[in-house]
Amino acid sequence: MTKLHGEKFDMIGRNSPCSCQSGKKHKNCCGKNEGADRLNDELDQAMQKVLQDFFENNPRPSEQKALLAWKDKNEDLLVPLYGKEKSGSIIGDVYFFLERVDIWNSFINRKILKEERHQIRKILEGWVNPVFLVGKILSVTNYQAQIQDLLSENVLYIDVNESFPVESGNVAIGFYLPDIRHSDRLMVLNSVTVAVEVQEETIQKLRDMYGSSEIDTVQGFYRENIITLYQLFSNGLSASNNVSSEVLETVNALEQFLIEEDLKSDDLIEGFFHYLELQPNVPKAAIAGAVQFGIDYKLLEFEWSKEKIVDYFAVDSTEINLFAENLRAFYSEASTHEDEKEATYAFEVGTDPKTNEYQNWQLLMHLKNLTITSDTVLKRHMDYYHGEPYVPKSKTEKAQLLAYEAYANKEDSERAEKAQGVHQLNSRIVDEYLLAADAESNNNDREKLLKQAIASGKVDFEPEMDVAWLYVPNRPYLRALFLLGIHYWKQGRFEEAFNEFYRLLQLNPGDHQGVRYLAMSTLIALERLDEAVSIINHYEDQQTDNAFYAWFKWLIQLKKTNLLSTVTQVAFLEAVDKNPYVKKHVEKRPKAIPYPKSIILSPRSPEEARLIWTFLEPGF
Repeated sequence: MTKLHGEKFDMIGRNSPCSCQSGKKHKNCCGKNEGADRLNDELDQAMQKVLQDFFENNPRPSEQKALLAWKDKNEDLLVPLYGKEKSGSIIGDVYFFLERVDIWNSFINRKILKEERHQIRKILEGWVNPVFLVGKILSVTNYQAQIQDLLSENVLYIDVNESFPVESGNVAIGFYLPDIRHSDRLMVLNSVTVAVEVQEETIQKLRDMYGSSEIDTVQGFYRENIITLYQLFSNGLSASNNVSSEVLETVNALEQFLIEEDLKSDDLIEGFFHYLELQPNVPKAAIAGAVQFGIDYKLLEFEWSKEKIVDYFAVDSTEINLFAENLRAFYSEASTHEDEKEATYAFEVGTDPKTNEYQNWQLLMHLKNLTITSDTVLKRHMDYYHGEPYVPKSKTEKAQLLAYEAYANKEDSERAEKAQGVHQLNSRIVDEYLLAADAESNNNDREKLLKQAIASGKVDFEPEMDVAWLYVPNRPYLRALFLLGIHYWKQGRFEEAFNEFYRLLQLNPGDHQGVRYLAMSTLIALERLDEAVSIINHYEDQQTDNAFYAWFKWLIQLKKTNLLSTVTQVAFLEAVDKNPYVKKHVEKRPKAIPYPKSIILSPRSPEEARLIWTFLEPGF
């Protein structure tokens, strides 16, 4: 599912001479790789596979004994501080990236020799001798954190997501891999830990240790003192080990209540948790008071009256009001002193154009006939025209502009009015047919319109682009194929649906539309379970908390074995952990919502659960 961040217009001035003076057109030279710095899913997936390959095949039998000895030597130093699972990750990374980095380097060098793609070879060359960093998070913006090394003071950037969240002021410690696509960007490895509440004394102690050492380089110092560094910064961990079981149980009980009522508020849960941490004991009215506060403060879209809350939780109203007021005061104070909110993670899902496609199209129209002589000129033009409305110069351009305006209207009547304007222009653009199909209730007529849209779009589709999606004029055609696949899928014509989804994944392997989820839904409905597993293995990113994959895996195991098998039960628990709101859909089997035209989803939410059930339902 595509994240809602960082996507910008990437392919412009395609028929101009390339600024690198190669003599080729921009579209056949540097223009093919613009956008790789921002959105290059194919490369990211290839690099993830390299990491996966290493850890699936290491340690080898001959290395097992040495690794176990290393683990025995250091485990007792880290487990009390980080827990068994995280300590195992740290110990493994320290062993292969420091103690026996020769094993890692040999593996990378073999990959370089076998790799045919120049850009991947260059990335891999930067992976020899991974970098260790103790860095303070300076800011978090748009899925990227600015991090400053505490000793060298170099400022770099790391990607963050819902499974690796950080905030300003945190200190991140661990191994990173340089990414040569961005001179100042590092890729995060599993050993990275985040210390939340780091005292200035701890940072000063690190600097004093370095200053008094006889080691010339920061990396040399880190490598000589690596276990000590993990110990030094463990006191800043926001670990549940220091929180009473009563607090944890109460917070969990509040979350379970929200799940049962199909509600979600991370702000409420977080504020509730931190407030209870400071209390000598948990008041009886804590959960009821938190619910009341959530309603009063608009953190919950919930219509329970105060009387119903009193009745449901069997707690005195005075106690509820007192707790709600105290929590409100704490929450307001915390919000006042909060320098920067933690990044919000969301997915944009649907068949309509993505939110920035209209803006990117306008930018393309402004720039398409300009002569671009250098990157500097290109950037100047982009900055000038960015956000500037475009006045259409032809009937086709006017129709496309009206089409984007139609999609922007969520009210059916307003969308229909704009769509009628597109139809009257009779420009035969892809979106003219798609908007007509959107309004068509007859399945046969709708199918004809979708096929007309595909025929219209295929004429101008440029498949030679390295990433088809990044060239904006390609997108209407890709959207038309997607809509035809969904048209078949909704009718249970799964063989035909999969053919369209498979064609899309071949044209755009990075899958910026989320086609893979519908492809998996279709394959499961067809009982082609191994093929569904193959798609999961290809696309799943272990660093991302993706509930869609977890629930697909459970359904596949259910169909392969049975409800009571151990493997199915384990898969079910893992899926519930990723998104517990899906559980009631699986149990009650309600009618699924249609695949949306446009919706923004957050992970582990009721809205995400409803879409997951939309994908699962055909398999039952």
